[in-house]
Amino acid sequence: MKRFAAAFAASACLLAGCSSPEPAATRGAGALGERLTTMDEVVDWMRDTAGECDDVTTQDLDELRGFVGSDTAARFEPYVGEWATCSVSSEFPRVGLLLFTGDAQREFQESWHDAMTAGELAEGPTFAFGNGFAVSAGFLGVSRLGLYYFRCDYIDPKVKQVPADVADCVFANPEFGHGH
Repeated sequence: MKRFAAAFAASACLLAGCSSPEPAATRGAGALGERLTTMDEVVDWMRDTAGECDDVTTQDLDELRGFVGSDTAARFEPYVGEWATCSVSSEFPRVGLLLFTGDAQREFQESWHDAMTAGELAEGPTFAFGNGFAVSAGFLGVSRLGLYYFRCDYIDPKVKQVPADVADCVFANPEFGHGH
């Protein structure tokens, strides 16, 4: 009887057009979890994960310079579709939430890697990254939200790493295993 039930279920699935679930990504931003594609999704994710994301304020890209400084803003602006701020706690009263659109997160990684290779930058950004978005408070993102720093030419076997979309770069979470 069990064989018949299994065969019936498999046949029904074939007739209905069922397919196996897509394998989970093992590298790149796609390996960092579900892709968030709207600012509402990022805010909801922050509320679910951090417990709070109050006083959400959508920001103009011009305001990014005042928030993170001109040099850092110039590195992010071409790739950010929209950004907002919210309050997570008294420790993190204003956190920036950046949303990448389309293939912009991979393009951002390439740009940062190229700037490091050219000697324009010495290290990775202080932001923490998820799939399709970044959080300005890197420590909050890595230690409490399970996000990752973006690092190039990075070697530390004790740190959880996911190969990035760009060669010689990784997403790294040194806090992984300490409460996650």
